[in-house]
Amino acid sequence: MKRDLLWAMSPMMTINTISGINPFSLEQGFSQRRKLFMFNCATYAVLTCFTLYLTIGLPLRTQLFSATLDMSTIVKIIWGMFILASADLSGCMHLLRKGEILGIFNGLTDLVKDLLSKEMVCYRKFVLLQVFLFFINTANFIVLIWKSIEVVGDISPHFYNILMMMFWTSIHLELEMQFYNHLYLLSRCARSINTKLATLNLVVTSDSRSQRGGEICVLRQLSRLKIHQIDLYSTYRSTKSVYGLPNLLLVLNNLLNFSFNIYSIYDYGTVNIKDRSDPILTLSFWLWSFSDFFIMLSIIAANENLRKEVDKTEKLVIDAMLKVEDYPLRLFALQLLHTPFRSSACGFFPLDLTLFTSMTATVVTYLVILVQFKSSEWTTIEN
Repeated sequence: MKRDLLWAMSPMMTINTISGINPFSLEQGFSQRRKLFMFNCATYAVLTCFTLYLTIGLPLRTQLFSATLDMSTIVKIIWGMFILASADLSGCMHLLRKGEILGIFNGLTDLVKDLLSKEMVCYRKFVLLQVFLFFINTANFIVLIWKSIEVVGDISPHFYNILMMMFWTSIHLELEMQFYNHLYLLSRCARSINTKLATLNLVVTSDSRSQRGGEICVLRQLSRLKIHQIDLYSTYRSTKSVYGLPNLLLVLNNLLNFSFNIYSIYDYGTVNIKDRSDPILTLSFWLWSFSDFFIMLSIIAANENLRKEVDKTEKLVIDAMLKVEDYPLRLFALQLLHTPFRSSACGFFPLDLTLFTSMTATVVTYLVILVQFKSSEWTTIEN
């Protein structure tokens, strides 16, 4: 069954090789896996040092953006420094937690083997769609680099800033796609548990339940579903722990993207390079921001779907308890009570629909502050 899941996810796993997380490596020898890991660590160390150099030097190269240190320049410096530093941190921390991620994959494999053995073909098509969207985002980064060189006129430090942003943001996007796929598979497994539990409820409340053989069969199936549910929760907790930091950085990145992109409508200098505007470059920036928002929206939708399936499991168990007083059912209900499926970004932001309310309030606050500073700047210039 692991080969079936690897086959279904192979397009995305091939892309994930550049982030150092590829379950195909489990089928290689220990020495090969160690060499690949050391190579990834060495490459990431060099790129991290170079990215830190670019991040620290970004405020010192303000002439690449504007002749004066105005509000537009400050916004672009903060924006660029955050993207470089946050995506770099996310990628490096993720590589160091490679063992935990492979453990999550093994846990998913066991669940899929028992609950989703007939859905791998459809899931592979779904993964291919994700790969297509990933390549669209990569093509947008290439356009962004090309137009930046065209506007600046040469390969300057700004080019390397965009290049490192492209690399680290692609890595971050991979991490979030991994997290989304984990949530999606977990929600499908929870749905399969609910289907089996609904069928079992019919047996529990029927007359055949009184027969000794039927009772043993029901208890055996119920015990198996309880084990599946606790394995589901264990994998979910591991996933939430590993991807907590990338999720936090994704939310913060979306906050800055929305604030600064909306502010750019008021102040065109935010998306200009050397006081020169380019419609393709502006469109590329907007598409970049939209891709981050789209992946965040997909993660929230998958997490909400998983939560609804778990709530449905609780409802099915409670309905069965109301019809039949059974000790195993009470144990199952108690187990569900102590295994809440609530995901968050390192505990700062809940990954549910309430996040959009908080984001809207925060973005409005940032916009008011930025507009007030810009208005003061214009007043000073006029005087």
